Amino acid sequence: MKYQVILNQKVPHKIKMKICKPMKINVLTASLSFMFLLAASSCQSDGQAKYETKETGLTYKFHESFPENAKPQLTDIVEITMLYTVNDSVIFDSKDMNREMRFPLTQPVFGGDFYEGIAYMHKGDSASFLMPAEQVFLEIFKVKSLPPFVKEGDKMRFDVRLKNFMTDVEYEAEQRQKAMMEEQASAEKMHKFLEEQQITIEPTASGLIFVEKERGKGKLAEAGQTVKVHYTGTLTDGTVFDSSIERGQPIEFVLGEGKVIRGWDEGIAMMRKGGKALLVIPFELAYGQRAVGNIPAYSPLVFEVELIDIGK
Repeated sequence: MKYQVILNQKVPHKIKMKICKPMKINVLTASLSFMFLLAASSCQSDGQAKYETKETGLTYKFHESFPENAKPQLTDIVEITMLYTVNDSVIFDSKDMNREMRFPLTQPVFGGDFYEGIAYMHKGDSASFLMPAEQVFLEIFKVKSLPPFVKEGDKMRFDVRLKNFMTDVEYEAEQRQKAMMEEQASAEKMHKFLEEQQITIEPTASGLIFVEKERGKGKLAEAGQTVKVHYTGTLTDGTVFDSSIERGQPIEFVLGEGKVIRGWDEGIAMMRKGGKALLVIPFELAYGQRAVGNIPAYSPLVFEVELIDIGK
């Protein structure tokens, strides 16, 4: 089962919390929210601190509030830091993420959940929320069965700060601008590499740079054939991220079936058995806009390849 827990807020100095050793858990990406309601119907303690509970079931405590700031609306993209715990054991801390924690604000899944709470927060607010752990896992995280550390009646605490929010239109515009900048930086990396290596070969229609180092014998590899390839893959700065040579085991795959990145399907099809080549692959023909392992997003890649064998 997959979990993806989400939070990253430093605990405000005003509140002391006992936090045990983090529990390693994967959790289904959950949209998060909580609400600041005005009239309380009951209170409960968490150490010396007091939580208020609203008629909707929301149990909350605000540490900082900025009522002069705006509140997010439904469908806005909210940016938060979050920490959540069960029985004082950390399940997720967003400070461990290497990116902002963002998601669209949606309707509450159940009364008193964090979606409801976020809709009542102002930009800059920080708060803690208590929710039934069982309900969070089953109804928000959509797990089929509760993890063993969650017992009936357990409370799940979410410590959250609402850092910012924007409309979906503003978010899309921001993402387009960011993508343009990443694409430009990627093109510059590729241009610099080609210039430093004094490679002047024209790219194929797709943008692949194919530099034949040693011509093989026999026919060209064709789609549908099983090929065996030795390779060393690097970023344009020379950082090696993978090598079949170091492992002593070439890779085998069926050519032209999308088993490898597009730059490989195209480049290997330009080779003959025993041939060696350098493939300079733009990010669009590699892993695109996503990061994979030690390969950053938008990375052009360089492969030294040798076509060891061509099967049927």
